[in-house]
Amino acid sequence: MNFKSTILSSAIIFALAGCGSSNDDAETTPQTSDKATFSLGISDAPVTGLKQVNVVFDSITIKAQEGEEVSFKTRSKNDSTLAQMVNLLDYTGDDIFQLLDDQEVPAGDYSWIRAQVINGDTNNLSLTSHVVYEDGSIAPLIVKRKGNDGVGEIQLDGFTLNQTDNEFVLEFDLKKSLVDPQNNNEVFLKPRGVRLQNLSESQDIEGTVSQTLINNCETDNIGLAADDSSFGHAVYLYSAQAQTPTDIHEIDDQTPDNAPLATANVVFDADDNEYEFELAFITPGDYQLAYTCSAHIDDAEKIDADFNIYQLKQISLTQADDLSVNFDIAQ
Repeated sequence: MNFKSTILSSAIIFALAGCGSSNDDAETTPQTSDKATFSLGISDAPVTGLKQVNVVFDSITIKAQEGEEVSFKTRSKNDSTLAQMVNLLDYTGDDIFQLLDDQEVPAGDYSWIRAQVINGDTNNLSLTSHVVYEDGSIAPLIVKRKGNDGVGEIQLDGFTLNQTDNEFVLEFDLKKSLVDPQNNNEVFLKPRGVRLQNLSESQDIEGTVSQTLINNCETDNIGLAADDSSFGHAVYLYSAQAQTPTDIHEIDDQTPDNAPLATANVVFDADDNEYEFELAFITPGDYQLAYTCSAHIDDAEKIDADFNIYQLKQISLTQADDLSVNFDIAQ
């Protein structure tokens, strides 16, 4: 499916640079006065049809449960007067762009983390958020929020900073996050596909899909082929409790229990001569892992009746090791 008609809604880590400052009306610090160090990075799971997904991060704010907010300005390492622009597609899988390194903050429980994004402006796309299509055309990238001041917000809830080094990543699953509305010159980035992961509490799932299974899937779904006869090969991660795994979609701004938790493209590695995938920064636990060749018809804004799972596996990810999974016809 051409990205310009529908973006397939799929790891950002970003570390914050700068000094923190608390609000004048802040109440208290977290329950303990002991300090922690906080690092934040950006990573993503990519989509097809785009060469660049440039997000301009202006600041990061974290809010303690007891009320205090601490903010960090995120500035370009090459020009401290500019907000930090990150091309998410440069940091896929378990690759990370470090925005914040070892910032000292109070240890304790935090209610939320918020990333402020400079929204795309057609009058100044080079310094604001934007996407670049494979044909070289450019469109503004917008994160919606209340108000109209050119700044968008991505807010995620609930995390803890221990009295030690804390390394987190913001993982952007662009298949779930990016939306390209019809008859609109802007592309929207929605928080639904963004996860905050503690690196000390996550592992990776990686593996291969056999050429035979890929061929069989395309043959069995020939009627779903795109106009150029291509297919969207991807791996979707579901909760172990998902009874009927489905496509990516929302109902009343909520993600259904049967929708995927994370996605990854299946790509050909010429060096290994294999079709491979990687899901990074996953919390250990029991899951279902699925292969599909119909990801190209998966529109994040609606239920796609023709989308189907071709092979489904039950998996368990432990804290000790990454997990390797292979999809083949014999399984």
